[in-house]
Amino acid sequence: MKTIGVLMGGISPERYISFRSGWAVASAIEALGYRVRRIDPANGAEGLIESFPPIPDHAPTEEELARYQPQAYIACVTSPLVTECDLVVNMLHGPYGEDGIMQTLLELCHIPFVGSSALACRLAMDKARAKLLFTAAGVPTPAWLTLDQGTELTTELLGELRQQFRRGMVVKPNCGGSTIGISIVTSGNFDDIEMALQTAWKFDRTALVEAYIPGRELTVAIVAGRTLPITEIIPHDGFYDYAHKYTPGMTDYIVPAELDETIEEFVATLALSAHQVLGCSGITRVDFRLDEDGSPWCLEVNTIPGMTETSLVPKAAAAAGMSLGQLCQLLIEAR
Repeated sequence: MKTIGVLMGGISPERYISFRSGWAVASAIEALGYRVRRIDPANGAEGLIESFPPIPDHAPTEEELARYQPQAYIACVTSPLVTECDLVVNMLHGPYGEDGIMQTLLELCHIPFVGSSALACRLAMDKARAKLLFTAAGVPTPAWLTLDQGTELTTELLGELRQQFRRGMVVKPNCGGSTIGISIVTSGNFDDIEMALQTAWKFDRTALVEAYIPGRELTVAIVAGRTLPITEIIPHDGFYDYAHKYTPGMTDYIVPAELDETIEEFVATLALSAHQVLGCSGITRVDFRLDEDGSPWCLEVNTIPGMTETSLVPKAAAAAGMSLGQLCQLLIEAR
């Protein structure tokens, strides 16, 4: 019987969401008959988890995350806790888990794992570089620029941003996820733009400023090289932020999305192209905006999408007639 280690928790702002995703996946794999180790690498070689930890309904604070050190990941991966596993399933969301760092450690230690390589994860996590590759592959993506922390936010610069992004802008950490640190600015107000940049810089040294695309929110899950039914995301109010993602009842999900067949096929094709140009494998989720003219715009590729009870990939899998256990079995076999 294979022993499968499921990594969860970690030291990123998405620590709590990772516990929820990882626990769901671990339970599904366990039900398939595998031995499962639930592992939090934030605690190094002592990272074995015996019971589900209490999870607040908010992201962890800087003080909470400061208790953990990245070096613990090395201690964890090189310990028997991980090296004795036949396969690792990485459910660490965000920095140090989804950005290629954990994948690099696993590759260096010759530990087989499910999902994309370290290089693919690094490219996908760096939204600006990913968008360069999307453009090269002919995948449309909203216009963007990046601003590094410490950039002087002069009236002239703020005016240039307002002029360039007349219909509004989305400001977010260039490397981040779960909509942590993201703002949508449609007012054109200089104070709002500056506040959005300062918020993004709390979570990454580089802020991505991207053209806001009014329209519909779509996402495409890709599993073992095939697309699952497209999902439309309709938050009850505001935009699809952290609360709307992880609080049941705050968002409606239409799966399969009600789309013209031609648009549906086009979006699925673009999703595969985005997945492939980054060199991804295993499971990914590709996010889009569909504008008022019916044109899709690729936002990003998530190499470790959420697997919680409110997450999008399990919903798409269910629409395809696949349980979470069957989805996990497919990924294990594809490895």
